Amino acid sequence: MKPGLKPLFTGIALCVAGLFVVPVAIILPILLSDSGDTPFIAPGSAEFTVEEPARYYLWHDHQTIFEGTSYNRPVEIPDGVTISVSQADGEALAFTSDGSMSMSRGSHSSQSIGYVDVPTTGLWTVEVSGEAEPFVVSFAESKLLKIFGLIFGGVGLCLLLGGAGVILVVIGVVRLAQGKS
Repeated sequence: MKPGLKPLFTGIALCVAGLFVVPVAIILPILLSDSGDTPFIAPGSAEFTVEEPARYYLWHDHQTIFEGTSYNRPVEIPDGVTISVSQADGEALAFTSDGSMSMSRGSHSSQSIGYVDVPTTGLWTVEVSGEAEPFVVSFAESKLLKIFGLIFGGVGLCLLLGGAGVILVVIGVVRLAQGKS
């Protein structure tokens, strides 16, 4: 084998991995992942098992199909609705109103209502009460930091692989040129 071909081909393979394979390996899990939220009808309550302390958001699924019924409601939740998140001992967590995030996938659209910082694992109850037409809400752990971690880690890995690939391609080309002299 000619000197320089091995680093040249290795460099090309690293560039391809950095430019295509790694981004696909990062983007696909984000796109294909289950959102992890469990919807329920409000007014009403539902129990959730929290596996790790984290920030959990309550979402208003204002455009969705739930248990065979379509819901197409205004983005705002009805006036007079109260929300509580508590554990078996009955002590409620402080619920922070935060309608700053929205999410859409296909024919499903959600708007954040607010969040709680759940300090311990275990069984938690989310209760949405008040006089209102039935609407769908869901409760899920915030995945924002994990998504940003995947994105920034992926960008770093792409740059590292692409940079190493370019260096190896240059080394391979230089060795091939030296072999012809």
